[in-house]
Amino acid sequence: MEPALKDLIDSYRTGLKSYFDSLPEDNKEVLNAKKLLSEMETLAESSKDYSAFMAEAQNRNYFTEIIGYYSKLGNEAYQLKPKSNRIPSPEEIAKGYHLSFESLGEAKKDPNVAKIYNRVFQLESESTSGPNFILKMEEEDLFLGMSRYHMVYVMRDGLEKLLNSGNPEITTAEKSLGIVSSPQMEHYFQSMQNKMNEAKTIIEMEVLAFQEAENSRFLNLWDSSFLFAVFQSFLSPLISFRMTGSKEHKEDAKQAYEFVCDFYGTNWNDIFENRRIWDYFERTIFGGGKEIFKEQGLTSAKELQADLRGYLDKCVSDIDRITDPSKQVVWFRDSEIELSLVYESLKKA
Repeated sequence: MEPALKDLIDSYRTGLKSYFDSLPEDNKEVLNAKKLLSEMETLAESSKDYSAFMAEAQNRNYFTEIIGYYSKLGNEAYQLKPKSNRIPSPEEIAKGYHLSFESLGEAKKDPNVAKIYNRVFQLESESTSGPNFILKMEEEDLFLGMSRYHMVYVMRDGLEKLLNSGNPEITTAEKSLGIVSSPQMEHYFQSMQNKMNEAKTIIEMEVLAFQEAENSRFLNLWDSSFLFAVFQSFLSPLISFRMTGSKEHKEDAKQAYEFVCDFYGTNWNDIFENRRIWDYFERTIFGGGKEIFKEQGLTSAKELQADLRGYLDKCVSDIDRITDPSKQVVWFRDSEIELSLVYESLKKA
């Protein structure tokens, strides 16, 4: 499992730990939450990279479900009746929060996280009894605060890992980049941070998270379809022809390229000048195989582009076809937009 994915799963487990510690092991919601964490861990172990995990976890609605357990487990803890008449002390109740805070790792350095937990520990010392401690935390929305800032940290950390995935320390003639090209996922992380900060209750946080997850799931599917229709449909057979030199791959590359150009009124240069296409090509196609390309004497995405054009020359007689701007549109969110606007649209939708 990638270290970044392990950190992500651990962060969710840490966020729910205080609930696990305060509820019986056979509690239904505890078992369901642990099952979900196990499924996420299994997916993380089988995913080829961070981006693949995020896309599939989003499709399975894992993120919305895991956020929902903050309110579900909180409700279970609230309804739990003590087995004796003894009233628990603030120290007994706060034990789980101390353990949770200590296990946060780097998140402890976040000023907002530290502020929330410091206030919890201050109320622990000021409260006269366990119930009084819980009442004060509820009055100051500290349960919401712990959940909110934990999730904001997870989203911020997730975005950083997404953008820096791959081998950013390997420099090329161009700036160093991560290998994940996913403007819609960047938007999802950033929007989730904002929504978590806006939430007034844990239930509202759960609803907002569901809305953002569904929006991002749709955008991810749309983006994948766009990349295939405009770019990957001819790039895949072209790369195969580059590797094998077979007549079959040559013909596949020719037909796919000519169809894309005719349908979208575009050509080789127009396609690579499209910001969404170039970002994907530079980060994922070149970035994902830069060590292999480096062995072939290709040290930048520009050099790989020129190399592939040479192979396309062997497949197609008219690479620099006359373009038709009127065809360079795509249907997005109930309206037509220019192909050149796709990248920014995905960053804002």
